[in-house]
Amino acid sequence: MSPLTLLPIRKKYPCINRLSHKEISLQYLYQSVLTDDFSKYGRKVIKNLREEKPEQYLRLISQILPREKIKQDGITNGDQLTDEQLCEIIRSLEKELQIFTDFKNKDAHSRETKETTKSASS
Repeated sequence: MSPLTLLPIRKKYPCINRLSHKEISLQYLYQSVLTDDFSKYGRKVIKNLREEKPEQYLRLISQILPREKIKQDGITNGDQLTDEQLCEIIRSLEKELQIFTDFKNKDAHSRETKETTKSASS
């Protein structure tokens, strides 16, 4: 990879200018790009994800949630929970997902009804 390949990235991310092209790792570049992108669009994207795809939102939260916080709460994994407790957690998550899914389906159905009504009256 030549230094010319990194030229657009160097202009956009001045912190990279301090490093020679040999010292730049892909991980550092990706982290810089993602940090910048999240600072611009993060809240809106997360809100849309929560509203439109709640299952992916929950997956994202579970991946981001710091492991230290879980350890502080006294539970490091599901091994310490009884089967009844695990079933209760699963049922409550299923109910929450169903609420999101029902709301999304209801919203989509109301939009379809409005569009059908508009086209029929035209």
